[in-house]
Amino acid sequence: MLADDDRPAPAATVPPSAPADGGLDDLYDIARLARRLDVEHATIRVWLSRKVPWLPPPDGRLNGGAVWRATTLEGIEERRFRRRPGRKPRFSAAPAAADVPRTGSIPIVTARVPAPAASHTAPAVPTPPYGLDALSSR
Repeated sequence: MLADDDRPAPAATVPPSAPADGGLDDLYDIARLARRLDVEHATIRVWLSRKVPWLPPPDGRLNGGAVWRATTLEGIEERRFRRRPGRKPRFSAAPAAADVPRTGSIPIVTARVPAPAASHTAPAVPTPPYGLDALSSR
């Protein structure tokens, strides 16, 4: 270099490396998150539309799709309550007594007829003169 050159000495060039926060390896799109949680892509989209409480909102959008940072998704497996896949089972009533197999003989139950109470008897209605008695006497 010449002594009359006022330019500063060139800085040492640093090879490009990933930023300290992880770069693109730090990002999760819907496909990568679906693989991580072992679900379909559509399931992640449904969870986003329903705003399930354990799934954080996306940190941003990349090419029109939702993306999250890895730090945002830390511990998502523990926050997610894993259920069995598929629809919830329908309510099924307990089996009726007739559906339960019997192991012994069927007991015989006799019906009890309550005796009429004296206070609950119906009053006697007199037979009118034009009833059956009136016809037989003619």
